[in-house]
Amino acid sequence: MKQIIFIRWGEAFDKPGDYHNYLKNRSFDPFQNKKSRRDRIGRALSEEYQTMIPTMPCKQNADYLWWKIRFERHFDYLNDEELILIGHSLGWSFLIKRLSENNFPKKISQLHLVCTYFESEWLIDEWIGDFLSDKAKIPHIQDQVDQIFLYHSTDDPVVPYSHSEKLAALLPKSTLLTFQNRKHFNQPALPELLENINYYK
Repeated sequence: MKQIIFIRWGEAFDKPGDYHNYLKNRSFDPFQNKKSRRDRIGRALSEEYQTMIPTMPCKQNADYLWWKIRFERHFDYLNDEELILIGHSLGWSFLIKRLSENNFPKKISQLHLVCTYFESEWLIDEWIGDFLSDKAKIPHIQDQVDQIFLYHSTDDPVVPYSHSEKLAALLPKSTLLTFQNRKHFNQPALPELLENINYYK
């Protein structure tokens, strides 16, 4: 059975004090019940794909090495069929860094990256921590992936749309899908991603 690994969001901080301030000042609603995109994607693809959606360690105070260790433990469970990788927000940052710095143990059929954070030019660069990639190494990703899709909305309040444009310039074989009203894609569904997975399978 074809496989999917979906790496989701997280936050990373340069100093412990930054994380403490985040915990004290972030918006908080104890009664909020968010519908999860990971649940929607998992259900939509469960009949045709074996979907792995790992819970990454300390996702609200993420460390790249911890995430790398958890991610690579999945390698023993990869089969000989096609593999699709999906990354959202910090999940995409992790995948770009891992794939640009290290070879993957098998060819990746599709790579889907949502809301890509590309460079520390912006006021929340402390949230990227050690997940930032070396731009010179990013083109190496194309040697490991057949198809690359980038998804970004021009009204994203968290990551400027220009980040995906710059990333697409370094990955000329990628397809950048532009939206105007999706913000940071916090909706439970991303139908265009599902359509691309199914269309290009």
